[in-house]
Amino acid sequence: MERLSLEKETVHVDYTGEGVPESVKNFRPNVFRDGDMYHCILGCDQETAVFGSGHSVEEALLEWDHAYQDKTKKPNHG
Repeated sequence: MERLSLEKETVHVDYTGEGVPESVKNFRPNVFRDGDMYHCILGCDQETAVFGSGHSVEEALLEWDHAYQDKTKKPNHG
């Protein structure tokens, strides 16, 4: 999957850490900080991208995992 280019501050993530969701370990989405928020993204357009955000890296990763799970449950019309 292609990745968006991010202009914000990129955050290093230990994708092997305890409590990291399996989807995050597998896909290793980009994580960046924008002010007091953290954002997690994988994909290159609105239709295919998976996005999550939160007030901490962990919160953003969990939100990304929820978005990924929701996206994979939707039927593919195409």
